[in-house]
Amino acid sequence: MKISIITATYHSEATIEACMESVLGQDYSNVEYLILDGGSKDGTLTKIRKCKDPRVKVISEPDKGIYDALNKGIEMATGEV
Repeated sequence: MKISIITATYHSEATIEACMESVLGQDYSNVEYLILDGGSKDGTLTKIRKCKDPRVKVISEPDKGIYDALNKGIEMATGEV
């Protein structure tokens, strides 16, 4: 079973790497990881783009807040859970 994990982020330079390491470090391998960034202007995207894991999909564009970002992620998700 494929699991989709969604992280909505904005100006999260200080915490995004730890978040990504936690998600990608899990034992379960059939994971799709969607990161929805609201157009951060700090170093968030630089840190996200360092990750070359094929399970990670990144969208960075302005949104209307966390719930808008999460809804975009849900629409993109291909996992059963």
